[in-house]
Amino acid sequence: MFETLKFSFQEAHWVVITILGLYTWFIKAQSASNQEMLDLRLRVTELESTVKDMPSKIEIARLEGQVETIKTQLNSANQNIAQVQRGVSRIEQWLIDNKK
Repeated sequence: MFETLKFSFQEAHWVVITILGLYTWFIKAQSASNQEMLDLRLRVTELESTVKDMPSKIEIARLEGQVETIKTQLNSANQNIAQVQRGVSRIEQWLIDNKK
């Protein structure tokens, strides 16, 4: 009955090497998976810190309002500068006309 279960040394060696190879492959696959998880965690941490530094919607809306205010002030300043320029041109023209 036990005669059919007898293994030769080569067969036993082949089985042990095969099992050892499968175990090594499985551990290596798990190690690669762990490394990938570590890489993903690092990337997520970097993204979180980048997103944390970004302005919120409220801050962006506030900045847009400030930009609009500055545009209005610049337009007003440009109009004032244009009026001054016209005045200087009239004075310059008067001086040229009255030059004797």
